Amino acid sequence: MDGLIVSLIKRPYVFIFLLSYLSLALIKWRLPRVLLWLITGYAIAWLSEFSSIHNGFPYGEYHYIYNNMPGELMVFGVPFFDSLSYVFLCFAGFTMATTLFQNDAKQLNTSIKSMIRLIFWGAFLTTAIDIIVDPVAKQGGRWFLGEIYYYAVDGAYFHVPLSNFGGWLLTTFCIIGINAILWRLFPRFLKERSPFTLPIIPYLYPLFYFSIILFNIAITIYIAEYTMACASICITLAIAMTWFLSRKLSLPQKNC
Repeated sequence: MDGLIVSLIKRPYVFIFLLSYLSLALIKWRLPRVLLWLITGYAIAWLSEFSSIHNGFPYGEYHYIYNNMPGELMVFGVPFFDSLSYVFLCFAGFTMATTLFQNDAKQLNTSIKSMIRLIFWGAFLTTAIDIIVDPVAKQGGRWFLGEIYYYAVDGAYFHVPLSNFGGWLLTTFCIIGINAILWRLFPRFLKERSPFTLPIIPYLYPLFYFSIILFNIAITIYIAEYTMACASICITLAIAMTWFLSRKLSLPQKNC
């Protein structure tokens, strides 16, 4: 409990994003689905990180610097807050995918092709967040994250190994995929909530996705990593433009 309190005090942004996930997920899903995503997301993320710090798979070899995280909650050598982050990051990526591919989202439980497409794009969009997050996290010693880990081999993308992003794609694919499969197998227990009719609701999920990205871009600018910030902004603009065009194409056309 003491470790959890220390983590909460030192990493409030993680728990703010987690509370945002819980709020947004409860609007979209019923409680069993919300809890399933939370439990499976944390468990798979923890397993992937535990494996990587011992075996180098799937992210490549990296190690935590425990002396720089005194008192924080560790679960067999993996920081609790770190694995917890996957829960809301995967949710952000998946809901963004359902916004971009609305027809597939409608057929998620009836079409295997639609389900696979959404799983892949959800994982891809989550990995896109990590492409923005990990380089600035690597510079954690220059902001309030702290220098908490290092890679065994210096990476090609702002000192982050490309294997890290491959690991993220695989791990997030597993998290989203296992949930989607269980939704399909147990539709009565894991059914969605009846959709709300408020017009603002569909915009909350892209807003959540971009808020995570903008938080990290703001830190990148704060530590004066302007080249890194430019790269992150370009990625963000590409995703934002894709979302904007998808919304425009989905709007009903008025008769001339």
